[in-house]
Amino acid sequence: PVVCADFAAAMDDDLGTPTAMACIHEIVRSGNAALAAGDEVQVRGALGSVRAMLGILGLDPLSEPWVTRAPLAGAGIVGLSGSGTLSAGGFPPVGWLVEELLVQREAARARKDYAAADAIRDKLAAGVIAVEDTADGSRWTAGR
Repeated sequence: PVVCADFAAAMDDDLGTPTAMACIHEIVRSGNAALAAGDEVQVRGALGSVRAMLGILGLDPLSEPWVTRAPLAGAGIVGLSGSGTLSAGGFPPVGWLVEELLVQREAARARKDYAAADAIRDKLAAGVIAVEDTADGSRWTAGR
């Protein structure tokens, strides 16, 4: 994967993240244009470059710790697989984020702050995540 020269220069210049992020966004734009044009080679190149640059920043969603984040112990929360694993349509960070929100929701319910718990559930529902409370904890599913 190729890291664009502007990104490398920005990182060398006292971690100039605004310029670095602009470079990432430019590659994403060109990748989207290639995707619309059906240019698979260009899309793969853009994807590799974006992942490489995000990796330098520690933000690649397909690398550690995002992919293998352990379930929170004792949270009583189950993901899509029903086993407490963090998965959501092949994009683990979604599962991790939902799990974190459900921990906050469980804490709100424990302190009997049902308005806060309902607000979290409603926000998840707006994002196409359904929450079901069971005797074994909260379960969630993606999709309508």
